[in-house]
Amino acid sequence: MEQSICVLVIESEQKTVAHTSKLLKSNPSVSGVETAVDTEEALLKIIEKTPDLVLMEYPPKGKSEKGLIRILKTKLTETVLVFVSETKENAAHAIHYGVFNFLLKPINKEELNRIIEKVFLNKQTNVQSRINQIIEKSPQEIKIRLHSTKGYIIIDPKDILYCKADNSTTDIYFTYNRIEYTQMFLSKLEELLAPYDFIRVNRSYLINKRYIRKTIKASNTIILSHNGKEYEVKGSKQSIKNLSNIDDE
Repeated sequence: MEQSICVLVIESEQKTVAHTSKLLKSNPSVSGVETAVDTEEALLKIIEKTPDLVLMEYPPKGKSEKGLIRILKTKLTETVLVFVSETKENAAHAIHYGVFNFLLKPINKEELNRIIEKVFLNKQTNVQSRINQIIEKSPQEIKIRLHSTKGYIIIDPKDILYCKADNSTTDIYFTYNRIEYTQMFLSKLEELLAPYDFIRVNRSYLINKRYIRKTIKASNTIILSHNGKEYEVKGSKQSIKNLSNIDDE
C-alpha cells in the first residue's frame, strides 16, 4: 500500500479502547493506532505523531479539550477529528466546534470504515497534490515519478546509472550509491526513459548513455563510469555495434 493512516484514540474506558483498536487494526488502510486516556496525553501524542484521524470520546477527560481542538483546526488542518459518544445529544456539541463527524458507542465497524476510507482517500489526494507542486516548482529540472515498492519516488533521469530487471521487479541504480526497487517491468521503464538518452543493451539492462566510458567488443562489455567508479554491464552484440561511436578497447 502506497500510503496508510495513523489514528489516535482518545478514550478513558479500557473496554472501549480495546474494541476500537481491534476495529482499526482490522482495516488494511490503518498503519498505526495510538491511544490516550485524556486530552493532556492526547496533545503530546498529536504533536509527536501528527495522526491522520483522531477519535475523541465526548465529553473527554482532561482540561485541554479546547486547546486540542484549536490545534487540530488551525495547525493540523488535514487531520480529521471525530467525536465518539454514548448519546446523540452530544452531536450538537460537535457541530458547535465545527466537527461534523460523529460516532455512537459502541462504534459500528461499517461506519468507522467509511470514515477511514474518506480519510485515506483525502490523504492520497493531498500526497498527489504535493508531488505535483514539487514537480511544478522545478521547471528547469526534469522530474519523473515512479512507483517504488514503498510508494512514490521523484527522480531526475540524469541521476540514474542503469536499470536491471530482477524477476517481477526492476532495480534502479543511482549515481549517489542508492538503489530503488520498482514493480515496473523493464520494458515500461524503457518507454519512460527513452526520451532521456537511455538504451536497452540486453534483456536485463537499460543504461544511461551519458555514463558510458567505453565498450569491449571481445566480451560484449559496456563500462559505465561516474566519479571515478566503474560499472560493468553485459550487452548484446547488436547493442555493442550500435554504440560503435564510443571509443572501445
